[in-house]
Amino acid sequence: MKSEEVINQMIKVFTNFHHAHSVLMDNWYEIVFLTPRWWLGLILGTIPWFLWWKFHNKNFTGDLFRAGLFMAVMALLLDSIGVQLGLWVYPYDVFPFIPGYFPWDLTLLPISVMIFLEIKPHWSPIKKSFFYAIVSAFVGEPLAIMLKLYESLQWNSVYSFPVYIVLFLLADRIARSKKFNSSL
Repeated sequence: MKSEEVINQMIKVFTNFHHAHSVLMDNWYEIVFLTPRWWLGLILGTIPWFLWWKFHNKNFTGDLFRAGLFMAVMALLLDSIGVQLGLWVYPYDVFPFIPGYFPWDLTLLPISVMIFLEIKPHWSPIKKSFFYAIVSAFVGEPLAIMLKLYESLQWNSVYSFPVYIVLFLLADRIARSKKFNSSL
């Protein structure tokens, strides 16, 4: 296929994508925006940050935040891939232009990993990663399903379990890697 043909085909694909996204935005605005579940998502996406900031040990802020930022980036990336592959969907997106669930990716997962890192810092990271994965995959995800914030299409929480273990271990490694202001 010649370059010109590839460009024309891709323009058609992106035109269809743009149209589908416009329909999504219109529907989101009409049936999701300002609903109780939309407000719940907004609260879940903001209030935990204020609580974490108020209650975390300020001596560990740099290390914890570095790990939380890693978790946020990874969660957003993996969640975007899962949504785009049709593995799951978020019916009550807070922001429909982000392919993923903002409260889960940018708040709940990063803050929960920071809390788990801060609590019992001398425990084995392996043990903590298993506990974190159990809570995230088998409590957090089913709770999101129960609240109708998340709908699994071709995914099972069992698949998430090893992913959470690996992400926690990497976040732990990042938190301990370069010391800015603490001895976590």
